[in-house]
Amino acid sequence: MIEAFKKLLDAAPAGPRLELGVCRGDTLSLMIDHPGETFGVDSFEGMGEPGEHDVSPPGEPSYPKGRLAVPLDVVTARFASCNEPLPILVRGWIPDVLPTLPPRAWAFVHIDLDHYAPTLACLEWVWPRMLPGGIVCCDDWFQDRDYLAGRAINEWQASHGPFAGTFGRKAYWIL
Repeated sequence: MIEAFKKLLDAAPAGPRLELGVCRGDTLSLMIDHPGETFGVDSFEGMGEPGEHDVSPPGEPSYPKGRLAVPLDVVTARFASCNEPLPILVRGWIPDVLPTLPPRAWAFVHIDLDHYAPTLACLEWVWPRMLPGGIVCCDDWFQDRDYLAGRAINEWQASHGPFAGTFGRKAYWIL
């Protein structure tokens, strides 16, 4: 799956990259090897409060508040020894932090937020801000999922056109 992600990065035009949902920085570390600024946005406090579409059968939230917390200093330390330009890390809750990002036309955006509402908010925010040929890639896609991020991704796909492709739990569009 890492190789497929790298191929997507290679297929994107030159320009700024953005990851929404950094966690430990695994995919962000792949993104800094490509031309253009790289931004990573995360609360660095774990998941936010689950919403109504974040409860999976049998009724418990899969990602409760605080799950997947990785402190900012831990992520920063991961990139301390990089020779590449360091990613610009932005701390904040989505969607509140999105208007604070610098105005850019994005070449590549990776959305990995697990919850429904922030995933949908990111798709709404990034869609009109993409470069021609830019790629929007979402993690946590499941074709038949009607909860969590999968629901938001499937709803977006139904209203904005088919995916350019899928691999593993990722679905993507080329704009």
